[in-house]
Amino acid sequence: MKKHGQNPGEQYGVTPKKKSSAWTVFALILLLIQAGSDIFCFSMLKKLNMLPMKYMAVIIVFFLGVLLLEFALMFVKKKTKDGRKKAPGIGRKLLAILLVIAFSAGSVYVGDVASKANRTVDTITTVETSPIRAVIGVYVRAEDPAQELSDCKGYSFGTMHSDYDSAYTMATVNEVGEILGQALSPVEFESGEELATSLLSGQTQAIIMNESYADMLGESEGFTGDFKNSTRLVYECDITDEKLATLGIEAPAVIADSSEGVEDLTADPFILYISGNDTRSKLLKVSRSDVNILMVVNPQTKQILLVNTPRDYFIPNPASSHGSLDKLTHLANYGVDCSIQGLETLYSCDINYYCQLNFTGFETLIDDIGGVSFYNPVGFNSGNVRGYSFSKGDITLNGEQALVYARERYAFADGDNMRGQNQMRIIKAIIKKLSSGTTALTNYSAIMEDMTGMFITDFTSEEIQDLVRMQLNDMADWNVLSYAVSGRGGYEITYSMRGTKLWVMYPDQSTVDRATELIAAVVQGQVLTEEDVK
Repeated sequence: MKKHGQNPGEQYGVTPKKKSSAWTVFALILLLIQAGSDIFCFSMLKKLNMLPMKYMAVIIVFFLGVLLLEFALMFVKKKTKDGRKKAPGIGRKLLAILLVIAFSAGSVYVGDVASKANRTVDTITTVETSPIRAVIGVYVRAEDPAQELSDCKGYSFGTMHSDYDSAYTMATVNEVGEILGQALSPVEFESGEELATSLLSGQTQAIIMNESYADMLGESEGFTGDFKNSTRLVYECDITDEKLATLGIEAPAVIADSSEGVEDLTADPFILYISGNDTRSKLLKVSRSDVNILMVVNPQTKQILLVNTPRDYFIPNPASSHGSLDKLTHLANYGVDCSIQGLETLYSCDINYYCQLNFTGFETLIDDIGGVSFYNPVGFNSGNVRGYSFSKGDITLNGEQALVYARERYAFADGDNMRGQNQMRIIKAIIKKLSSGTTALTNYSAIMEDMTGMFITDFTSEEIQDLVRMQLNDMADWNVLSYAVSGRGGYEITYSMRGTKLWVMYPDQSTVDRATELIAAVVQGQVLTEEDVK
């Protein structure tokens, strides 16, 4: 029985002092957890180094304000009408506990996102010291029972003669022979057409060919077969410097990296080469460049000029010691620096940076920023991928739709020229989306993490941080304009596919000269108008 005047808790051996002491310890532990979570979050955001100082100051004030509120709910006594001070009740304590749980979880989550973003930036800005030089495939006919390389034991093989590819072919022949447990003596053919025909006609049972050459067959004037649908890829050999060195095979000379970054890309004009790789793998592999756009950026004038060069432009290939001509798209097979040097020569400019992404990365980027919206001047039905239709006017596309839109050329009379213009419409829409509001920041982690392996750049992580921080600091609207060089089509033997005539585009020099002038104008600080790029 409760005695008269006895505190309700005393009959159970718990005094108000003990209860108060226990709550004080528990509450202080909660506040320490909250403070620790906030410190973790702030340190990760500081390491990410993308938020301007004014935003970091707001975050500090917010964290301190939440801690003070929680402290007040836990400890500050409320004055009653009769002047006494009443300790916080159960309602205030529960509210304080809920706030600690919610804000601690939020701080840990934001800190973790910032940490992942940091790791991903390091990944995409780390250029491999020994990248994949080429991907060599082993092909059989589609009706052949062989489903994988081990099923090809005893088969007759064919290869293609190529001065540049000889080392890669030799390494692949060696690797395939080891896997099959037999010494290969492949028949050598003079061109990709002859090699492909030997397989389709049954002269050889399997062929070893650079996958880039296999893609080129569809552009050949003389090859009438359907190589992709008539064959099956049963093995891929990734050629690296280590693999060649292990076999004692001398690697062909590579184009040296000639691009140099600027001192401060938040103040100095720079040129970025955007290369769209025509693969759909989860990893970026050596392949042709379907997209070749120069982004000329002047941070002082907030001017961006996009210059598109058609993939089939017939220009000197820097990989050739004699200045032999090749299709621009083929230059990427010799590395991104080969493409850069080819474009630098074409436009008499210095390219400071590059970024490469493949088709899967392109789709992922657009989906991660919530799609893109822009004005489509010409309605069309896709002739490249059936079932897609794009109306004239304002349209909004997701990643898959945008890729179909960007790759279409068969629906237009001037094919590649229109495709290049459409690609720049999408690039402009992406820039607009990323530079408006906080899209770049709120979607940054998802974009970087999702595109790991499908996107690479020679921007340093610090330079990416500087760009994002600059945009968040001034929230500037950029003047984004585009210009596309043009030309006429024909068939020529190219450096990369000797002995075979491929479809090429002969440059219209007047448009090249105009592009050169526009690039120089932006670098020198001139603000362009729509009239300038017509």
